[in-house]
Amino acid sequence: MIPKKSISIVAFIISYFTFYFFSQGFCCSTYLLHKGNTLLIGHNLDSPFKMPGMIVINKRNLKKINISWQEIFTLQKPSSPSISWISKYSSVTFNPVGREFPDGGFNEAGLYIQEMTLEDTKFPENDKRPKMFMMQWMQYQLDNYETVDQVLQNLDNIIPGGWGWHFFVSDIRGVSAVIEFIIGKALVYRGNEMPFPVLCNSQYPHEITKLKKYNGFGGDQDVNLDDKSIPRFVHAAYLIKNYNETTPQSSIAYGFKILESMERGETQWSYVIDVKKNQIHFRTSVGTEIKTFNFGSFDLSCDQPTMIIDINSALSGNVEQKFQIYSEEINTQLIKQVIKAFGFNADLFQNHNEQPCSKLQGIKS
Repeated sequence: MIPKKSISIVAFIISYFTFYFFSQGFCCSTYLLHKGNTLLIGHNLDSPFKMPGMIVINKRNLKKINISWQEIFTLQKPSSPSISWISKYSSVTFNPVGREFPDGGFNEAGLYIQEMTLEDTKFPENDKRPKMFMMQWMQYQLDNYETVDQVLQNLDNIIPGGWGWHFFVSDIRGVSAVIEFIIGKALVYRGNEMPFPVLCNSQYPHEITKLKKYNGFGGDQDVNLDDKSIPRFVHAAYLIKNYNETTPQSSIAYGFKILESMERGETQWSYVIDVKKNQIHFRTSVGTEIKTFNFGSFDLSCDQPTMIIDINSALSGNVEQKFQIYSEEINTQLIKQVIKAFGFNADLFQNHNEQPCSKLQGIKS
């Protein structure tokens, strides 16, 4: 459960996230590279300030209860129904504003979900279905599903809420989809409607329209990777199309090359996930060296403590032994760092208590 005091502080942070996302121009990027034996996910988080955050190893078999966007801001329960669930899958998530509020993540079954800013977003309103703050909504997908198909089949069960985001999802098979909420309706692009598994900050069809102007994609304009005026989507699509597994460059190095091609000067976090190997490689503008860990190396049962690491750690190489036990104090310090990053002071924050293991043990992943 999340106390009202905690919710009010989170609401404070979220309100300033909203301001900065739209007034300062957060420009994030995600891609999926699936060719032959290579299955990589890459993501850049761009922002005009240094972004604190932590990587969290979330446990199976934890009982959770939804919290809506309305409840965060008004501290009042909405009229829509509440839901609870037991996390079926463990996950690794990238959390800028505390535990259970990820910016994106990857679960033990190979499902991945990530947000990108989309100003055109309009979530459904006046709906009798359960509502959930969109960060928690992403965690919900990771807790419950293993394939893109399952996410899409259950897409109408819960209404996400918040500011302007659209979502990239993929799974262990290399299947991917884009989910956008436009004029209060969920629009999904996958298969033939999603010829290139890349997502930035425009509606997906608009990105494809721009891509068709370039050589190799139907047009006559050359793609120059040194020209940062060319859209990030185009650079990524070009590098994905021209990837060759026989290149002497490692697939991870190539994955970071794609991310570098999409940088536009304010990238704060970059990570590449080797889906088949369960390996996460990450670096930030603060911790510039590449750090690596294997998700499968952790004890994922809920009777073991939750493990975290500061995403901006000044480390390099394998960091599995550098993860530490989650505590409310660490979560509090993260929230204070986020508030400070926006130029505000925060002296008090009390995070929610850890949920105990569910009595429904033995849920297999």
